[in-house]
Amino acid sequence: MSKEYIINLKIIPAFGERKINEIKPSDIIQWQNELIGYRNDKGKGFSPTYLKTIHNQLTAIFNHAVRFYELKSNPARTVGCMGSKKSDKEMLVWTKEEYLKFADSMMDKDISFHAFEILYWCGIRVGELLALTPADFNFEDGTVSITKSYQRIKGEDIITTPKTEKGKRIINMPDFLVDEMQDYIARLYGCKPKSRIFPITKAVLYSEMRRGATEQNIKKIRIHDLRHSHVSLLIDMGFSAVAIADRVGHESIDITYHYAHLFPTKQNEIANSLNNLKEGN
Repeated sequence: MSKEYIINLKIIPAFGERKINEIKPSDIIQWQNELIGYRNDKGKGFSPTYLKTIHNQLTAIFNHAVRFYELKSNPARTVGCMGSKKSDKEMLVWTKEEYLKFADSMMDKDISFHAFEILYWCGIRVGELLALTPADFNFEDGTVSITKSYQRIKGEDIITTPKTEKGKRIINMPDFLVDEMQDYIARLYGCKPKSRIFPITKAVLYSEMRRGATEQNIKKIRIHDLRHSHVSLLIDMGFSAVAIADRVGHESIDITYHYAHLFPTKQNEIANSLNNLKEGN
């Protein structure tokens, strides 16, 4: 449905009346420039990651025509991509102390407190959080299974598979979180095994996050930054990129690439070990 939205509102208005074999690279450039230069009534434009997502859909359409309908070449590929895969938003994290302060402000709302506990101590994505059901928890083993993701599109609740192939995973919870979640789910009136235990939206979580950060006078971060905060915590605790990747559903190379700046002490340890090896120690 997200792709359909992009195609209907960003691609068809520009190219829908044209024959696909008549669309030239110059037409693609003009289209790109219009999207890059777009500003809404608040003066904000599209993010680099969203621009790249839009371009990827156009490229996919042309690739399909090249593969199956004998289109000679893909003009979108010739022009090159707009935008960027990497977000221009700074990665911010909360320390454990900052999170615990924030959590104190969430104690007055049961659903908010437990939602943020899962986000911070397990490092899952917000869509994965909102899809959780009682059946996903194994309290004897102390685990939670991540098998699906929740989105609300055009007023409709949509459950999909996780974002990546490695997204399906089983996460071991710390003992205190096992106790918290078991107690929370037991108090949910009429909650069935397949019912969502957090029947709220991302907007509610955004609002609660701003409230807690303001009350505790700590820096405001995005909900996704809680995932970064979890990874940062594990790096500080000395866990490897492979172990962290398995926990958060990433490839280990992605952890190394995206969080390289958080591994400086490990780099020093490597250099010192190699130096000692050279010196025969």
